[in-house]
Amino acid sequence: MLGTEPSLAQLEAIERMAQSVDDGPFTMVNIIKYKDQATYPEGCDEPPQSGRQAYAQYTGTVGPLIYALGGSVAYQQRCELLFVGDEDAAADEVIIVNYPSRRAYLNMFHSSAYQNVIVHRKAGLVWRVLYQCTAKERG
Repeated sequence: MLGTEPSLAQLEAIERMAQSVDDGPFTMVNIIKYKDQATYPEGCDEPPQSGRQAYAQYTGTVGPLIYALGGSVAYQQRCELLFVGDEDAAADEVIIVNYPSRRAYLNMFHSSAYQNVIVHRKAGLVWRVLYQCTAKERG
């Protein structure tokens, strides 16, 4: 089932990433589906907006955090046509982010600045799929 937050098994994978001896650079591939209308928790004073607008509030904070730790957005494009795959899982956007290390990513992830804007990501997305990728040497 697609969602916006990691399952228990995925949380364990994040913990394994934190314990990894490989602290080199990696890439995070984000595949996301926006809500038509953002849905915030009760009591949240956000004005009505689209899911894409809510996610833009999230990335407005996260983008500078990524660049400050030495990361970069390598690719960000809207999905246009689904050629192969489950039509119910058609994504709206693909974002690829380069990180200098797992430690840098996890420090950002656990920072209060990051944690405080997760509400916008949750409000704006139907689902997201993240893949942590590491280039392997050819040989």
